[in-house]
Amino acid sequence: MPTDAPYSLFDGSLFSLPTISLSFFINPTALFVILLLFFIFYLILSIILMYHWSAYGMRSPGILVGETLFISVSLVLFMISSLAIFYF
Repeated sequence: MPTDAPYSLFDGSLFSLPTISLSFFINPTALFVILLLFFIFYLILSIILMYHWSAYGMRSPGILVGETLFISVSLVLFMISSLAIFYF
């Protein structure tokens, strides 16, 4: 069955993303360094937040849910951003 689609959903292949020409001062290394600096800053703030949750949250069940969601969403966002950087 002929199709005009650049990929098929059934053969296991992925479609290719469009290429984006990066500016002269933004390259994958610079983006990686920016992500690394942001990750370090985010990690410091997360440690402070986790400490305050455990010290002043009185171990309520809502704190455990909040910590779990915070860590899960953070990991997903950092994985997506690192995959986007390594794509280029």
